[in-house]
Amino acid sequence: MDLDSQSARSAEPRLLSRLVRPLLASGWSKVDLWEDEGDEDDASLYMERSGFYLSVNRSAALGGLVVDDGTDLFEWGESFLPPLSPVDVPLVIELPTDAPSFRQAELARQAFAAAGLLDATRLLVPPQHDALRTDLMPLLHDPVYDAIRSHQGSDSAGPALERLGQDFNWRIAQAMRAWPMVVPASIPSAAARGIAEWCWRRESDVEDWHFKIDDLTMARANISATRAVLPHVHQEGIDWTAVRLALTAPERHLADGRALSQLFAEGWQPILTSIHREVDIWEQADEELGPQAVLQLLTLHGSRTESVGEWWGSGWYETAIRRAIPRATAENSLPESVHNIFNNAKSFADIISHGPDLLSDDVLLWTIKAVHAETRYPWQDGPTAPFAVTLPTWAAEELAELLTDSGSQDEGAGGDNVLSLGTQHLGES
Repeated sequence: MDLDSQSARSAEPRLLSRLVRPLLASGWSKVDLWEDEGDEDDASLYMERSGFYLSVNRSAALGGLVVDDGTDLFEWGESFLPPLSPVDVPLVIELPTDAPSFRQAELARQAFAAAGLLDATRLLVPPQHDALRTDLMPLLHDPVYDAIRSHQGSDSAGPALERLGQDFNWRIAQAMRAWPMVVPASIPSAAARGIAEWCWRRESDVEDWHFKIDDLTMARANISATRAVLPHVHQEGIDWTAVRLALTAPERHLADGRALSQLFAEGWQPILTSIHREVDIWEQADEELGPQAVLQLLTLHGSRTESVGEWWGSGWYETAIRRAIPRATAENSLPESVHNIFNNAKSFADIISHGPDLLSDDVLLWTIKAVHAETRYPWQDGPTAPFAVTLPTWAAEELAELLTDSGSQDEGAGGDNVLSLGTQHLGES
């Protein structure tokens, strides 16, 4: 074998490591396995997140990346769910061999986003097993309670949750009741959207002063809040001191330079006070529940499709835009200003993906409508979007049988089953 061939083959694993960085940043972890040596032209690995498995294969001969079902080497163990895969059919990502590695990495990232792999996994049950959803929801969120119990060093998460109060518990349980069901995971980008939604947009007093600004300015402010929070959310936990400073800086500006203090006028100080109040709550939650439980809860909150699932910063937002622009280009329905500024659809999609608040009002309004138009809930016509995984029929049947035999769904949730408690505390059992 000549030196060039050896160098090319040894580069494959390094390139694969670079290509999967977006997955690692989205809560996926590499699974260490001992395997027989395969084709040395290939570089492959297995990845896992919250009981879902991927195999990722980079082949020099193929000139691309293949993401496939990664459950073949794993057995149904202590988890209430069998090993599952978020991909139904192999995802083949074509990567031009003559393109630089950074370009290949960007193409892979876009494909991961389109497949829903950079957002929290959304789970549906087969229509014929719809009744299983009631039992599955509390079991699905048992890892959250495990994280709380581990942090507390106790057998129950209930007391820690109760100390946060009924209002907190009711609000956070709404994310647990989302449909499609959201699988808990530690995903910094989703948790950042959860912080922005909770501490800035919904639970602060900003709505009381919405009359001061129009809807598009509010959209810009939402994006600004998300962008401000993002650098301070990590897989190890959340830097709440930095989050507080980012959201309450006296001279916070929108991307176009307008100061929020001037836009909200006399409402700005009450808004700041309310943001401090909500961050205080989450700092207490971090102390009571632990950094990992909080990260999972905010990931759930930031992944609610009906709430912030369509916000900027998600893989789905970018994917929706990259789908909508070619269609609008073919239909000649893009805003006129787009043609005056952008040379091609790709550059337009790139700027919207990274900073829609940098654009004019007419383009931002078009963007908001375009993302909404691409969204498909399970009860609407067309494939579900954002992407959702349907629990295989065989798994649903086996789970239904197991739950019937056990006679109680509470056993799977460690006594901290909360989703069937109506208006009671989330932590009561």
